Amino acid sequence: MSRRLKWIGVSVLGILLILCIAATVIYLKPNSMVKKPQDVVFTVNKDQTGAEIGDMLYEKGIISSPTTFRLALRLTGSVDKLQQGYYQIPQNASLRDVIKLLQKGKLQTIKVTIPEGYTIQQIADELEKDGLASKMAFLETAKTYVPYQYMYGPSKVDYRVEGFLFPNTYEIPVDSTPEDILKRMAGELNKQLTPAIREQIAAKNMTIFEFITLASLVEKEAMFDEDRPIIAAVFLKRLQIGMPLQSCASIQYILGYPKPHLSIEDTELPSPYNTYLNKGLPPGPIANPGMKSMEAVLNAPSTEYLFFVADKEGHHHFTKTYEEHLQVVESIYGE
Repeated sequence: MSRRLKWIGVSVLGILLILCIAATVIYLKPNSMVKKPQDVVFTVNKDQTGAEIGDMLYEKGIISSPTTFRLALRLTGSVDKLQQGYYQIPQNASLRDVIKLLQKGKLQTIKVTIPEGYTIQQIADELEKDGLASKMAFLETAKTYVPYQYMYGPSKVDYRVEGFLFPNTYEIPVDSTPEDILKRMAGELNKQLTPAIREQIAAKNMTIFEFITLASLVEKEAMFDEDRPIIAAVFLKRLQIGMPLQSCASIQYILGYPKPHLSIEDTELPSPYNTYLNKGLPPGPIANPGMKSMEAVLNAPSTEYLFFVADKEGHHHFTKTYEEHLQVVESIYGE
């Protein structure tokens, strides 16, 4: 009886040893289930369980068995160590490498810089160029994405988010949806609109929508920072006395490109964005302004200036009367 028990014990140990060796091989061996392995973008969301992650890994061909994955998590004490994030995982990675990678919380991102004054069309072009989203899909989502109430104005516009996507350099995770990207950029502007800034806006008897719209005009008109506050002051003065803003930038927005010299015909284009024909602000922002243009609106000085024109280097010259304005234009651009 003793010998039999001893033999059974040895057999069990042998089986356990074989199982351990097999488990170790499975744990360390590269995944060979895929004939032509590729790097797969994989997302771990917050509060996902190890079992859910294992099922997703299996569906994407990264692991050969979700059951083995769950067992490996338990044996290595990694059940609660997997990190939320975006990963780029080779399909031929070993189980050990997959688990180690998912514990690092590494984000696979692409750096994108959105300059001040970009329109939503230009942002869409940049995202497509960087391989983050197709232009068509991004713009289609932008038509209906309105996360904050202050983005609604009195008139109909194509994109409520126009003007409310903060220019900045972003590290955007791969596999982000257009809505993810819009949420990130709109959220950044919302964060920049601090309680103090919102109080300043209200003190000027402006809504946030009006404030961003005016800042967008300043952004597109100004090339040099020193000109921004005075341009803002001129626009505010014109709004105060009921004079059309006559912003060349608004005409360029209608045209869809930055035409250097506008014709009389250009200023007569029938559009609600034509600030030569229509008094007051355009229906919405014409670009996404940066903080300097927003600060220029908030800190615009009192002025008697009503006109300005840019010289060939982009510096603006300000005048009080139309006659003075014509003289400056003649001195800059006259033959």
